[in-house]
Amino acid sequence: MSNHKATIWHLDDEQARHDEFERRHGERYSLRHFFSPDEVLEALEEGEQPDLLLSDLFFPIEGKESGLPAQQEEAERIWRLLGEFAEQYRTVYQPAGLELAKKLRRREKSFPNLIYSSKAPLLLNEAEFSQITKDAGPVWLFKGHEDIEAERLKIDAVLLGASWRRRYLRLKGTLGVAIIAAAVVGWFLGMVLAPVM
Repeated sequence: MSNHKATIWHLDDEQARHDEFERRHGERYSLRHFFSPDEVLEALEEGEQPDLLLSDLFFPIEGKESGLPAQQEEAERIWRLLGEFAEQYRTVYQPAGLELAKKLRRREKSFPNLIYSSKAPLLLNEAEFSQITKDAGPVWLFKGHEDIEAERLKIDAVLLGASWRRRYLRLKGTLGVAIIAAAVVGWFLGMVLAPVM
């Protein structure tokens, strides 16, 4: 196996997010950190290119930095409220789709399972997000937040991946049978021809 580390560019305007990503993934990947989309574009113009760009979406507006602390404080307050809401919501709803995904993954004949939810991004905790990725896969749809074309692109990508996986497994099985058959024929011919030679 290759010792090549994939190069990931991590784009975020907060140093704390870079530090956390470095702590979690620095040993596995070759990381480079950027603080603005312009920095990424400059690196690309200099001829550099990553294997993957992991990008945040929101960045401070130039000249509006003085309002950042108040906005960050408000964001933290809203996240706390969302946490309280999630606890209340779970008194009448449960994430039963997570258990279904786990059961489907254990089936001998599995098939792709896309999570299609509007509330999951707000209501799930870290362990549950991890479970979605492990049991359903890394792609999921945000119900009501993506247009039809975006949903179809994701669905088609998952279907294409599943189709290629099935083909690979069939080919792998066919090659295995062919190798065993060749070995048996070779052994048989060796036994038959050994006395003659």
